[in-house]
Amino acid sequence: MKSWAPGRLARQFFSSIVFRVLASIITIIVVVSAAYSMVSFVLVRDRWTSLTYDCADRTSELVKAATHYGMLLNRKEEVHHTIRQIAGSQGVAGIRIFNKSGTIVFSADAAQIGQTVNETTDACLGCHQDNLPKSELSQAGRARTYTTPEGETILAVINPIHNDPECGNGGCHANAGEGAILGVLDVQMSLAGMEAELQKSQFHMVWMTVLLILLIGAGAMVSMVLWVRRPLRKLYAGTTAVARGDLSTRIDIQGHDEIGSVARGFNKMATDLERAREELTQWSETLEEKVIEKTRELGRAEQQVLRMDKLASLGKLSATVAHELNNPLAGILNYSMLAQRTIEESTLSSATKTELCRYLDLIAKESGRSGDIVRNLLLFAKRTAVDVQPVGVNEIVERSLMLVRHHLEISNVELKKQLLEGDDTIVCDAGQIQQAVVALLVNAVEAMAPGGGGTIGVTITGDATHVSIEVSDTGQGIAPETLPDIFEPFFSTKNEQAGVGLGLSVVFGIAQAHGGSIEVSSSPQRGTKFCLTVPRGAKSESGEKNGKH
Repeated sequence: MKSWAPGRLARQFFSSIVFRVLASIITIIVVVSAAYSMVSFVLVRDRWTSLTYDCADRTSELVKAATHYGMLLNRKEEVHHTIRQIAGSQGVAGIRIFNKSGTIVFSADAAQIGQTVNETTDACLGCHQDNLPKSELSQAGRARTYTTPEGETILAVINPIHNDPECGNGGCHANAGEGAILGVLDVQMSLAGMEAELQKSQFHMVWMTVLLILLIGAGAMVSMVLWVRRPLRKLYAGTTAVARGDLSTRIDIQGHDEIGSVARGFNKMATDLERAREELTQWSETLEEKVIEKTRELGRAEQQVLRMDKLASLGKLSATVAHELNNPLAGILNYSMLAQRTIEESTLSSATKTELCRYLDLIAKESGRSGDIVRNLLLFAKRTAVDVQPVGVNEIVERSLMLVRHHLEISNVELKKQLLEGDDTIVCDAGQIQQAVVALLVNAVEAMAPGGGGTIGVTITGDATHVSIEVSDTGQGIAPETLPDIFEPFFSTKNEQAGVGLGLSVVFGIAQAHGGSIEVSSSPQRGTKFCLTVPRGAKSESGEKNGKH
């Protein structure tokens, strides 16, 4: 494991962005430094060569000046001595003087005196190449560089010795008209010192370049680690933590650079994800409750749809039955009344008349009761479009209370009412809403305990879109198992003589016709509460709205 970890770290480093940026920086530095070093080295070498040439040229002029007087007086020993003295100076490799024939007449090396050089040698090529006249030799053409057999590099500068008038007057040289140049002074300067210094400078330059690269590389690496690697590692750690599910992770990176912008964007993303997860968690925690509530709502909607279908079917059946029964019942009632008058006008005994009239009166009452049932059936089955008009709901409730006030008094029931404050206008069929309210009030009175007593409350509430009429009582209440069936036609908790069970079904139909609803809540022995809710702008079954036909 220990042998594997360094290799892995090395691979991670060489594949990191820090290494790539650092390698690019170092490569650029190396290329630029190498080019700069080469140019600098060439410039320094040329400068040193130029200085050495100037030194050799000055030395040549110094030799000419120092030997001028001795040559005029033809003092050869003095000239030899001067040449040897100057040749002993540092950097001077040799001094020679050639005559016009190429013979060395003076030299720092006595062994060279008397030797004749070829015009094609390095010492003579500058003056004799291309038949160039000696008087036209340029200053640059007087210098030459060559290497001795010992490997030493020599810079030689030739300096023509002109045939001045002083030379002819001295009696030791040719006359002035015999030639423009009497000979050539050849001064040789050793370049070994210069080359050694150049090598030393080159060595120092290489090491300075390497040191500069190392320093810049180290500085760049420290900067990359501080400003790039550390923030990137924080970003990587943050993204890894978020990937593991830790959405509370935040990256602590300050600054307004690109990495700081990325860090702020990451923190915002993590915050949004954490908020979204919390919402999902809360939603999932309440999902079961929502599913149960939606199931209940769907159940209630399904029951309402089934009830409406049943009511529609029963309505059609009721209309058919009512029309079929209405005429026979009317005939029975009429004939019973006719028979009763006939009996009263007959000659039968008083006892017989009384008995027969009692029978006929019972037939008339039962026929009338059957007629009431038929009329309720027709009312339940009719379901015509409501005739909607703007009306005050407080006025409807007041008229309904006036109709049942006598019933309330004889039943010894206390009434508590709370009308709607402010705008109480609704668009509805006032007659049908009044019929529904009266049915609810009568139902509340009849729900009281035998012997009367109790309280009935009427409360009207509303908002900008709906108005609710709440009728509550303190009666016997409705059993829980019976409560779902109270709006069914012909269902009743009263005895057969008290009703036929169509009142609440009619109320339900009126609420549906107005686009509203009827709700009930009850507890046995604690009372019942009905709440009739209709929109302020009621919509009839035929689609008419706001009283427009």
